[in-house]
Amino acid sequence: MKDYDMGAATAFKQLTQSARDSNLADYFLQSGYTTQRHGAEVYIKEFPGLCVNVNTNKWYSHYESVGGSNAIDCLVKICGRDFKQAVRELTGRDIGLNESQKSRRCMVIMERPWLTQSKSESEPPPAEKPDKKFELPERGANMRRLLAYFCQSRKIPAAVVEELVKANLLYQSAGQVATTVDGVPQIALPPNAVFVHRNADGEAIGGEVQGVNSFRRYKGLVAGTGDSVFMFSPTSAPLTTAYLFESGIDLLSYLSLADKENLQGVLLVSMAGLKPTVPKRLQADGLNVLSFVDNDEAGRKFERDNGFERGSDVLERMDLKDWSDLVKVGGSLTVNGVIPKTESPTTAKGGIRK
Repeated sequence: MKDYDMGAATAFKQLTQSARDSNLADYFLQSGYTTQRHGAEVYIKEFPGLCVNVNTNKWYSHYESVGGSNAIDCLVKICGRDFKQAVRELTGRDIGLNESQKSRRCMVIMERPWLTQSKSESEPPPAEKPDKKFELPERGANMRRLLAYFCQSRKIPAAVVEELVKANLLYQSAGQVATTVDGVPQIALPPNAVFVHRNADGEAIGGEVQGVNSFRRYKGLVAGTGDSVFMFSPTSAPLTTAYLFESGIDLLSYLSLADKENLQGVLLVSMAGLKPTVPKRLQADGLNVLSFVDNDEAGRKFERDNGFERGSDVLERMDLKDWSDLVKVGGSLTVNGVIPKTESPTTAKGGIRK
């Protein structure tokens, strides 16, 4: 045990030192930040007054009157990261993460795992086997572009993103990704995020691809993905209700707005589009289904044609298209994930505050 502890301590020191010594100019450039160079100084537009010297790797914030040569300090003091987040972004690795720490409850799939939670007399379903043709895209060396896009461009808190990353449900891929869009094979140019579909045994059986380039949007499915979908349960409570979203990014945006403690028994589902077969399968398995798809004609038609109830009319009231838009304007859900349609925005339980 002592040898293990010493080994872990050594690994911790090596990882944090590597993060401290990281090339900050390269970090900001590779993470998709807007930079401008004046001589040896690189200025970061997203953090006014922050500059990095490419020769010395020293940084300084003229607005905060603070600086140094420690890359971790820069991300913590100027960019708002906590220590673990800073190490992850600079090195692409977690501090002290091992397999036993990954949340088992995150590995939820389409084929009825929740029935065994409430019906002990039920026989467990047969395990879903992954398609032999399916293969997850190669993982990138780090997740800088993913974190920069989700946290900076989409305004999703890093803690929400990292919850899925640590559960092995989300990662940044390396290079081009073979995908399908509406059944048509396409190549997704990098950088991309992959939302992993997993079965009850934790095996990857599919994936949803989200481009993480602010200037070129892309959404598709990893080639070989069948009828599985991306699912995530924020709590360990027995599942009773499913919330439907059109994409993984919408699901993440909603999760960042909602109070997790008030999502007991809720399964968040990304359909990667508008697919009526998904909610019908969920309903057949005994879950109440609520729609949280986009506030547009396609979304409304999907609900009308299939008789699905909309879980919230907050997007209508605020004239916004989707949950990502609500995050961007600084809105939030004050109490519950679902806002009753009969109440006003100011009085509704779970209403919006700015």
